[in-house]
Amino acid sequence: MDRIPSANPNIVKCLIWVAILTLMCSRRILQLIRNENPENANRYTHLRWAKVFTQQADRLLTEVVECMGLKLDMLTIYDIYLGQGCDPNVKRERLMERWVT
Repeated sequence: MDRIPSANPNIVKCLIWVAILTLMCSRRILQLIRNENPENANRYTHLRWAKVFTQQADRLLTEVVECMGLKLDMLTIYDIYLGQGCDPNVKRERLMERWVT
């Protein structure tokens, strides 16, 4: 818990819930895949699955959003980048800054 990059308890709670929900989704989809291919179920290892799930997470999220009737157009994506891309921790020391000097 001491490695979570925030002192704000609400952000910490959100990060924990996101991790729990991601794990639940990942494991449920893995179980569906194993059930679809039972003769090779043991070949879908957790480490391999984590890599594939992570690589495809953006596509899964897009499908979920579109099933909800939402569409992420370029303006919406731009607004997300604009709002979320700016680091709110301007005074936090950066690891790379230590190495550059």
